[in-house]
Amino acid sequence: MIGYKYRANAIEGKDSTRDIESLLNDEIWASSFRNLNDPFEATYTDEISKVLPIFNQVFNVNISDIQKNWKELMAFKDKLGIYSLSTSDKDFPDNELMWAHYANSHKGFCIAYDVEKLEDSEKFSLDVNRMTINYSEKPPQIEITDIKSPNFIIKLFGTKSPVWQYEKEIRLLYTSYGIKKYNPFALKAIYFGLNMDKQYQAQIIKKLENRDVKFYKMERKDKSYNLVPTLICENQRKIENKLSSDQYEILKIEHNHTVENFHVLYKGIKKDKESLINFSSKFREQYATKPSNINIYDCKACIDLIGKYPLYGKEKTLFANHLIALSMFDTPDDIWLYPDKY
Repeated sequence: MIGYKYRANAIEGKDSTRDIESLLNDEIWASSFRNLNDPFEATYTDEISKVLPIFNQVFNVNISDIQKNWKELMAFKDKLGIYSLSTSDKDFPDNELMWAHYANSHKGFCIAYDVEKLEDSEKFSLDVNRMTINYSEKPPQIEITDIKSPNFIIKLFGTKSPVWQYEKEIRLLYTSYGIKKYNPFALKAIYFGLNMDKQYQAQIIKKLENRDVKFYKMERKDKSYNLVPTLICENQRKIENKLSSDQYEILKIEHNHTVENFHVLYKGIKKDKESLINFSSKFREQYATKPSNINIYDCKACIDLIGKYPLYGKEKTLFANHLIALSMFDTPDDIWLYPDKY
């Protein structure tokens, strides 16, 4: 999924470099709830406080622990970090109101992020939750049964008034607010606003010259009120040992919070240990964003068996014969030939 972040960048009368520096440092800022622009964030109707005294009277239940946990949960809200992104029904940021409200009346720009890669940037999966905002005329009603519900966090922190519906918001909810580092590959593209100063456009393109990122300029579509993007340039990382595209094909990628798993079809002729170590080293330089395992295959015959467990009989033999090498994350300078052969 692609999420869009609209930025004002150049404040009239000032030269603002904060947004550019954040891009260079692979950083986003997860705001606290009290700093969000909607004063009704995390507003709810508290039915728990009404029900607990009844439980105490009717069932003689000790409610002190529940009350304590509830207060601690509400206090925890002040520690959370929120990073909001907008979505689009198209494959580019076409939201005129977002350009007007959050991108300095089209003088700013919009960043396109791979949301999954933003999430994977956190070391532990529990440190970040993605949610799609629900728009409702009334605040959510929090009841005692919600406390143990897996949707409790979404219900409490993912509901807003319909007046915000034009934002088409998704948000990343972090366990703490502040600066969050992200995987550089999460940055996919930058869209320059219709009225953005060319000086700032050139500055951003120059600063990000060693990144894999596309740059677009938003333009008016003839005889309409619509915006359309025009690709103006594409930056690419300078990789000294870049692999030729005819040497391999990526079959599957598994992104985890601590380790990446790549499954790669190797098309090279030389399959000795030295050649495969050299291949895996170059592949990591080109694609890996964290410690990674590289599974190397010599044909696609076993592609449907990748991730299937357990394997028996002919499937097991087929997979073992075509998984020709494995380069492990903890020993990247070595390689294990035919690791599944026994």
